[in-house]
Amino acid sequence: MTTSDAHDLLKTEAGRRLAARHQVDLDPSGLARDAGLDPASITERFPDRDSLLTDLVLAAYNAMGDSAERAAAEAEKAGADLLGRWVATCEGVREWALAHPEEYVLIWGRPVPGYDAPPETMVAGARTVLVLLGLVREALAAGRLAVDHVPMPELSEGMARTIEPLAQGMLSGLPAPVITRMLIIWTQLHGMVGFEVNGHIAGVAADPAAFFTHAATAMGQYIGLPH
Repeated sequence: MTTSDAHDLLKTEAGRRLAARHQVDLDPSGLARDAGLDPASITERFPDRDSLLTDLVLAAYNAMGDSAERAAAEAEKAGADLLGRWVATCEGVREWALAHPEEYVLIWGRPVPGYDAPPETMVAGARTVLVLLGLVREALAAGRLAVDHVPMPELSEGMARTIEPLAQGMLSGLPAPVITRMLIIWTQLHGMVGFEVNGHIAGVAADPAAFFTHAATAMGQYIGLPH
């Protein structure tokens, strides 16, 4: 075996172990024993791993939703305009994620192998985006939402198929360009938050909080909120 072959085998094994690090043992009985609890008293509530995971996922989504809703409400109470409330909502997501990085990664990181999240987690997961959508709808109802203020490329067939179910679901009633921008913004928001949660922001932003506020403001302007 050549030195190069040996190095390749070593890196292959390292890659296998890196992938396996996501396979955490969350058997409720074993966790109960490790925590000094009677497994029988736990397994009635959590009969298997997935029931426990669902509880953890719901708690994380709801905690993030609480933070976003609270930030938006406080901004409105303080007299913030629509854009200010939008930025506050985004900052509520960031602040919660930085304070609870493991919970954030659970819901917005790599999926847990073999876990199929039930529908109720999707309902909880929608709470944050519904706050942002509420601001967009408020601006639209008041005739203050800019729709065609930025150039947009023509939708490809694949992008149109992506947008269609959103237009028939929670984004129904919004103009197609706004739906498209909302999807882009939603992925950008969690891209930024995940970038910071996973420790990558320090090398590119001297002031991560200032960067985030600037970016959240730009996203609010991009969606068409008045400013």
